[in-house]
Amino acid sequence: MLRLRVLPEEGGCRISGEEVQAFLRQAFSRTDPPRPEGPYAALFLGRLVDLPWLSEWLASAAAADGRWDRKAGRPVGMGVEAFVAALLSERRFAEQLEPALRDAGYRIRGATVEKVLVGDARQVGPNGARIRPGRVPYDAMVWLRLERTDGR
Repeated sequence: MLRLRVLPEEGGCRISGEEVQAFLRQAFSRTDPPRPEGPYAALFLGRLVDLPWLSEWLASAAAADGRWDRKAGRPVGMGVEAFVAALLSERRFAEQLEPALRDAGYRIRGATVEKVLVGDARQVGPNGARIRPGRVPYDAMVWLRLERTDGR
């Protein structure tokens, strides 16, 4: 498993999409130890709120999804973790991380989440005011299942 986890010493530490792409490219091209004996099976992102563009993506996607009840702050007919995992398993989410993964011969096969947090859309990151009003998921611990695309 490859881990990307922002550990802010102060609450204002955030990492950009460009920094994540650079980290992934560097990690996948690493030749010195520690290296896994086989291909990576997962990428642990840590808390989504520490990756603000992904947190905002989740909140916006949930707000626009007919399966999400913005007033109640929960999905209709399923658990919140299953709903968020399903959103993060969609192709449109994978596109957020895909360039570095594709360059390394990987793709996202699915997502697993826990500890989903739900809050007012207006308070989600700097662009929260643009998200449809209501209560939306904006944070979770996220694991992405990876798959090789180059047959290795």
